[in-house]
Amino acid sequence: MENEDLTQLKTVYDELWSDAKTMIRDVTRTIKVVYFYSTLMFVIAALMFLSAHQTYMKIILGSTRTLDYFYLAAESFFMIIMIVAGIWCVRWYNKLKNRYSRIIQLEKTFED
Repeated sequence: MENEDLTQLKTVYDELWSDAKTMIRDVTRTIKVVYFYSTLMFVIAALMFLSAHQTYMKIILGSTRTLDYFYLAAESFFMIIMIVAGIWCVRWYNKLKNRYSRIIQLEKTFED
């Protein structure tokens, strides 16, 4: 049983060894994509804030449309969701960057 497990483990290691450069590039790109999405979420949250502010000003100036109140609530709710998701993505970006920084540095030195 042990020999069979070792054989399977060696197969996995051989596959990782042959694909190492590609995997490192994929990890690097994934880290950059997570950072891009976190930035995008904050930008969308800022746009939603401006839209919610405009709707709020309509209400202050005397709009009694029920739809305006609904829009304000929906924009505020989704703005909060975008901020929380952006913070979550920034945390993951930092975790991934710190976790794989040594591997990324090694890959850069091998390319040079």
